[in-house]
Amino acid sequence: MIVQQTDTEIIIKLPKKLYSKRLQVILDYLEFKTIVSKSKASQKDVDSILSAMKITRKKKVQQMLKA
Repeated sequence: MIVQQTDTEIIIKLPKKLYSKRLQVILDYLEFKTIVSKSKASQKDVDSILSAMKITRKKKVQQMLKA
């Protein structure tokens, strides 16, 4: 493993043979944290959007079950 640090980044190099689903989960988490760190949304905003998404998803599932 090689770790390099620049002024703006930390670069981690791993042997390809270490790639696995667990590593992908870690990479996904780091990507999520990067995106969230740039967000200006409050928890209230997130909760509101999530609530609207759940309602929309529920309606779509109900429509699919009727078809």
